[in-house]
Amino acid sequence: MPLARFFFVTALILVLAECRKPPGEPDLVLRADTVAGGQSLSGSDSSGCASADSVPPEDSIPRDTMPEDTLQEVPADPLPGARCARLELRGSLYGSLAEALPGEDTDVLGAHAVRCMWWNLDPWRGLSAGDSLVILFGAGDMGLENRTIALRYTPVAGSSNRAFSVYMFRKTGDSFPSYFYQDGTEAVKLLDVMPLTTFEEVTGIYGEPRGDHTHAGIDFKAPEGTPVRTAHGGVVARTDWNTEYNGHCVEIRMGAGYSEIFLHLRDIAPVVSPGASVPAGTTIGTVGNTGRSYSAHLHYQINDECDRPIDPCLFFGTHRRSLGASDMPAFQEFVTLCDSLMLARGSEP
Repeated sequence: MPLARFFFVTALILVLAECRKPPGEPDLVLRADTVAGGQSLSGSDSSGCASADSVPPEDSIPRDTMPEDTLQEVPADPLPGARCARLELRGSLYGSLAEALPGEDTDVLGAHAVRCMWWNLDPWRGLSAGDSLVILFGAGDMGLENRTIALRYTPVAGSSNRAFSVYMFRKTGDSFPSYFYQDGTEAVKLLDVMPLTTFEEVTGIYGEPRGDHTHAGIDFKAPEGTPVRTAHGGVVARTDWNTEYNGHCVEIRMGAGYSEIFLHLRDIAPVVSPGASVPAGTTIGTVGNTGRSYSAHLHYQINDECDRPIDPCLFFGTHRRSLGASDMPAFQEFVTLCDSLMLARGSEP
């Protein structure tokens, strides 16, 4: 493979930090013509009901494929600043990372790696001693919170888990990169009906262990000021309660006892007040960093008729997108580059 092509891919990853666009309506991360399986963004059929989860069957997730004899020679430093951690789990993920990378902030790197894995397995209870990880990660100034460039997971022999690899790549038309399998299928599961049109990363999932409790919704990291929309619509039940924790917040009753909840907003739209009716898709506020929040994000939550949180992915259904044909050549070249680096480099202090 010509070196010029490798340097093109190098430039691709280095400009990921430059691909951010100001929050607003014109630039959409989810386009109707790019949703996998021919689904619309609403995820609804003609009856108005959410369509079934369109996640590819397990057998369609590409298996671990990195034959050594097909890898190309790469330049000495094709991804300047990139480092590689290679570890076999002998305890917790974080402890294994700390052993492999002494002096590195492995709490942060571990959290980033977990976000790449939780679409495939339970990273808190589903990992086993003997499982192995190879993590290619960037420098702290790469411009994105998650420094994981590529991750490769291989289960210990006899495990029911399956091997997989994911790679950071920005899909044409998206404002931010995401993570994709080797065949171009996105690892991230998107709700069939989304409460915002662009976001950087899912930084929290429903059921995630957080100290003495589990996370009650989905956290979408997004630029402050990004418009937030009601995914279902209904009647506004309340705004701005428990603001020390929730920040600016909105609860909308959707009917049948269900409600959708939005936390940590920067502001609330004037049309939103208790008793007001808001149709699906109405902008109810913007992403903020208010309340108990450490970076700008939207906490999105669904409560049932007993006022208990339920998984938004089960309520709305989910789908995965795929890269278009025009993106695949650059993506495949980037996969080859990352695989070569992960094969060539051991853990680097």
